[in-house]
Amino acid sequence: MTQTLIRPSLDRRAYRLKCRFRIEPYPRVERLEREKVRIAEMFVSDMNKQGWAYVPEHGFTMKGPFPFVAPTTLHTPRSLPARDMLPGVMNGVRFRDSGGSVARLVPALNMTEWWEFELQGIFSRPQVMVEYPDLHEEELKA
Repeated sequence: MTQTLIRPSLDRRAYRLKCRFRIEPYPRVERLEREKVRIAEMFVSDMNKQGWAYVPEHGFTMKGPFPFVAPTTLHTPRSLPARDMLPGVMNGVRFRDSGGSVARLVPALNMTEWWEFELQGIFSRPQVMVEYPDLHEEELKA
């Protein structure tokens, strides 16, 4: 079943946006509710600054808990592009994977110092958001 979030006659488009917040493990229900309201208010005000309008008819939904994993920048070793490997492959050179992985192990929920919850709300914007490729992505197509 489809549901119209915003009337089609308006030139606004609805989007489901998410944010996450961390909290100590095993919080009391009252503490979690207070934090949820505080974070939702901050989320709405931050989105208003960026031109988003909150649609209050749908409210917020909360999911969690998830184990908190601190964000880190992954530095992957730069491999040789396939275009540069072709002459070597034609001469019989074998290119092997160096092994290893950039994937991180996520600890169990009861082994983390912080828990993370996800808030999800409906926001609208007066124009459709479109992602344009960066210049280096354009060069890859050519």
